[in-house]
Amino acid sequence: MSGNNIAAQEIERVGVRTFSTRDMAFSIMGLAHPRICRTAYSQPIWANLAGGMEHIANLSDVVDKARQEVQHRSSLLQAISREAVLDAAAESPPLVVARVSVEDFAPLAKPKHHFPTPRHYEQLEHLRHLQGIVNLDKVVVVTGYGEVSPFGNAETRWEMEAYGEFSLEGCIELAWIMGLIKHFNGVLKVTDTMYVGWVDAKTEEPVRDADVKARYEEYILAHTGIRFIEPELAHGYDPNKRTVLREIQIEHDMEPFEVTAEEAATFKHHGGNSVDIWENAGGGSWSVRFLKGALIRVPMALQADRLVAGLVPTGWDPRRYGIPDDVVKQVDSVTCYALVATVEALVRSGITDPYELYQYFHVSEVGNTTGSGLGGSRSIQDVFKGRYLDIDFKSDIFQETFISTIQAWVNMLLMSSAGPVKPVVGACATAVLSIDTAIETIQSGKARVMLAGSVDDFMEEPSLEFANMGATSNSVDEFARGRTPAEMCRPSTTTRNGFMEGHGA
Repeated sequence: MSGNNIAAQEIERVGVRTFSTRDMAFSIMGLAHPRICRTAYSQPIWANLAGGMEHIANLSDVVDKARQEVQHRSSLLQAISREAVLDAAAESPPLVVARVSVEDFAPLAKPKHHFPTPRHYEQLEHLRHLQGIVNLDKVVVVTGYGEVSPFGNAETRWEMEAYGEFSLEGCIELAWIMGLIKHFNGVLKVTDTMYVGWVDAKTEEPVRDADVKARYEEYILAHTGIRFIEPELAHGYDPNKRTVLREIQIEHDMEPFEVTAEEAATFKHHGGNSVDIWENAGGGSWSVRFLKGALIRVPMALQADRLVAGLVPTGWDPRRYGIPDDVVKQVDSVTCYALVATVEALVRSGITDPYELYQYFHVSEVGNTTGSGLGGSRSIQDVFKGRYLDIDFKSDIFQETFISTIQAWVNMLLMSSAGPVKPVVGACATAVLSIDTAIETIQSGKARVMLAGSVDDFMEEPSLEFANMGATSNSVDEFARGRTPAEMCRPSTTTRNGFMEGHGA
């Protein structure tokens, strides 16, 4: 008699109707029905899944007896199996049996979110005298925090600031953010075997969790945090070759070059008597020659003295977070930073679907105070520099230059709210101003939920102008004093040499 039969007979003896495994599965699936889910929003659902076991007075004894029966049967089956193997070995050629040890399995990473432990009501008894002093209807609560920063996000940044190094879990997260590894679930091409786990993004070679830190940490440390400016992260800006256009006057007629008829007309219109144009034989093309005395601008490279900045991790890509490619091509990069940081703040608030807010708040009670110093900086550069250099961009790029456009994209793609929208403008303390504005909006009763924060980019033009103001850290002077890039941001010291520029949200 099996252990299951013992339990079944005991339940039958006490006259209780029992559920089979199929019945239990059907009951659980029924609880997932949309009608039950909708009912759960308005009232509690009582589901008894005990299967009649609660009616057995001596349940513990019955379970112990059943467990002993299962263990006894298991030991018999193991003995029979061993005898079968010995019989097969006696009748067949010897088999090589590989024994798997614990050392063959690498430990998996265990990411943890460290939330403060809530106190019991009794532990707050000593604060009873404060009751009634604060109007809780006016208390504003921060529920979640999202960040796109030089160290990836808030958790990985905290690891570096608090402990001076990344944990195994932090390295895994940054390696994924930087596109060094990706998660794989399928058949590997290199081994033609089923595999679930991390693989190298370039070679698709399997990478164990325990090996990520040793394999990628050096690269991660070199390409995160405050470091030398990487042109690919600064819209092509290289401070060692800062390009300017120098006006010169030519001293002899230049060699002619071939253009279209329309281009030849524009050169003549601008240059006047300093430009000579003519139609080439055969038609279809024209030639242009700059004559002696014409003024032209020639590019030259200068050396900037702001060589360090706080840049997002190399390889950061909004597509990796799930933002569609058509959105990435349409919006400015700062909008992508804001979208990722907004979603992270919502998730850390326990909200996986923004529309969940509207089960408790009206759409007019959810607002946004996200601010910025310039707005879509790269779009500004494209409008004012790219157009001047006759570089083609999308026709509606101008709308991406507005600070309020960032909020508009967040609202359109994520929130769909109709509450107060108050974009905050500030060069340095934008996040603080945004939070103050959000608090005032909630306390005044104009909203009940607000998204607050700031977003900015790192560009050549602001870096140069801040340097002209003497507001930012001079990298050349800092190197002369023996400091590394990581030591150049010292906001609370007497040796502070200016603030450190960066980008993120």
